Amino acid sequence: MKNRIFADIIAEIINKSTMVLQGQPKWTFGKNTCNTYELFVSEFITPDGKSFPSWEVLQEVENDDELSVLFSRRLLWETARKTIEISNSTNTNMTLSLNMLPRFAESSEFISDVCSCLEQTGLQSKHLQFEISELQDLNENGCANLNTLHDEHGVLLAMGNFGTSQTNIPLLCKVHFDLIELARSMAEHVPEDDQTCRTIIGIQHMAHTLEMNICAKGIDTQDQFEFFEEIGTFKGQGSLIGNAMNMEELEEYVRHYGLHRGHD
Repeated sequence: MKNRIFADIIAEIINKSTMVLQGQPKWTFGKNTCNTYELFVSEFITPDGKSFPSWEVLQEVENDDELSVLFSRRLLWETARKTIEISNSTNTNMTLSLNMLPRFAESSEFISDVCSCLEQTGLQSKHLQFEISELQDLNENGCANLNTLHDEHGVLLAMGNFGTSQTNIPLLCKVHFDLIELARSMAEHVPEDDQTCRTIIGIQHMAHTLEMNICAKGIDTQDQFEFFEEIGTFKGQGSLIGNAMNMEELEEYVRHYGLHRGHD
């Protein structure tokens, strides 16, 4: 009973609070542009002014199926609206990247929820990317829903945290990914450690064989940036490229580095 009451409180926070969004850029190597941005919630502010850091809410959300769907649906709509707002303001076609909670992908209304959001906000499917981690225990129904969204509707899919466990390969066999995102830890010893560098190059060859691209996370130094650019990595993310920023700062970043419409 106590757990249900607590879940109801979390649900009210999700439904009625202002979601304070932040974003981080994913740089396109070789083009000096950045069109893809990962958006997430940094805090919730209730109507009476109380503030809850996102981790306090999310640790409960991730352990409750109903809350996972409720939160994910709200986040999708909020970030899609903000993406369209920034795209129109900056005359760019910004691509939204969102971390996917598995219970949302597995829900029976997942595909219709996403399609409805795209239709009503005006966000094109090719400008929406879901990031899926192998650590999130996605079931067969979730895999099938994601593949339908990808194959029939054109939504992009990225495997997150590649290199953190042994379950990467089975998930690659099940989900039709467009992109593999290397775990931050893989960039830590680049470019000084030869074995790490050769491993990353090998993963990139595998990705190209599967007709996928690579995004390197954890790019914090110029040497790391130059290594990934030199080997032909598609995208990169890290503090050197841009830390998490509020929406006003993100809009200025998009205005400066985004590819303007008519040139993409």
